[in-house]
Amino acid sequence: MPRRTAYRRQRRRFFVACEGDSEVGYAAFISLLAEESGLAVHLDIRRCRGGDPLAVVVTAVSELQTRRRRHGPYAGQAIFLDADRRDDAPGRTTEADQLIRNHGFCAVWSQPTLEAVLLRHLRGCQQSKPATATLALRRLQDCWPGYRKGMAARELRDELDLAAVVRAAAVMPELRKFLIAIGLLV
Repeated sequence: MPRRTAYRRQRRRFFVACEGDSEVGYAAFISLLAEESGLAVHLDIRRCRGGDPLAVVVTAVSELQTRRRRHGPYAGQAIFLDADRRDDAPGRTTEADQLIRNHGFCAVWSQPTLEAVLLRHLRGCQQSKPATATLALRRLQDCWPGYRKGMAARELRDELDLAAVVRAAAVMPELRKFLIAIGLLV
């Protein structure tokens, strides 16, 4: 009797550019949730360091183009950025926004930083909007004493779950749009 070859469902690939280590850990956490949910999706997560939003976006566009040439097209692309430096150079921020639109990125801007986004994952904190990065970190650590910047995906997963992500997405339209695109939310 001939052997049957196993069928393996093709995963949809998404390019995810991240400003720094905290965003990389968060994107990898989302990838873990997608895997746990049985989604046929792969997040190609890239850290795109830079001095300001434009530098990060320029690096992300370059990386996206290189990865497309080497590995083929993506089903979509997203970029996770902190908004705390948007007002430092308005002209450069406008240029970054234009590049994001031109290249079809779903931009998830953390107001002011990812720590404020993580705070919105916690029960009773969805409407929290700390004004500065320092206040966001302090408030998050008050609610989550074990939190530290740059946590890995598995460490985030120990504290957060899909319900927490749904809470945050309910008050963050850009995050919701990204989660719908990868199939984690409907």
